[in-house]
Amino acid sequence: MKKFLIGIPLGLAFACVPLSTIAAPVVRTIKQTQASGTTAKLQTINVWNGHGVAISFYEIGETIKKVWLDDPSQILLDTDGCLSGLDQNCPNPGAGLIHLRRIKRVNIPGIPQTSATLLTVVTQSSSGERKTYSFRLATSNGTPKYSQVTILLDVAREQTAPKPQLQSLVKTQQTINQIRGGIVVAIKSGWMNQQDELHQRLQKLIGYLQAGDDISTAANKASVSQDLVNKLIALNNTSDNLTQGNGL
Repeated sequence: MKKFLIGIPLGLAFACVPLSTIAAPVVRTIKQTQASGTTAKLQTINVWNGHGVAISFYEIGETIKKVWLDDPSQILLDTDGCLSGLDQNCPNPGAGLIHLRRIKRVNIPGIPQTSATLLTVVTQSSSGERKTYSFRLATSNGTPKYSQVTILLDVAREQTAPKPQLQSLVKTQQTINQIRGGIVVAIKSGWMNQQDELHQRLQKLIGYLQAGDDISTAANKASVSQDLVNKLIALNNTSDNLTQGNGL
């Protein structure tokens, strides 16, 4: 037996729904530098009748501290936490998400009637750094295109995360080569042999340097004095020490 939906075969009813409507994305993303900083451009966020829009700062780990909505006559604003300027009693302002919804226009004396307004958001990072975001809010009709706007970190910023500098790696390798050279001189001079415990500790020191430790940390881990390291480097750098007869 065929099923009908208000006089229309059920299968035909679903077939009539545009695929673009079914697969329409609900989240719109905006990169952080597109909305904040010297490279920012004013981003327009549409708000439709009967369809709220949320602006999320969760993904970048920033806390919303304060917001300004220049024209509240058509758009209501709410947050998931109290904010200075919005709540009368807010000892610890902070939120991560802003929710916007459109209302029937209310005449507010002194505010001109326009179809768009400016939303300004002040955030603070975990390190205490503050940022300002600006959005153009526009009332729209028709089918909503998204229900959430998510602020994301820029890929370029993530790729430029601190990495070992080439110059630092080259300097570390030079230090390792100098220590190795000093060990060779010490062995040839009879001040050390490869079976000594000291030789084993020096090999550990080199291993720690290769793993990325600075020379002070590596020497401490390997139980080798900084003075000994300096002597080995000096043995490698000058041949005069070979004739001085100084022991380690």
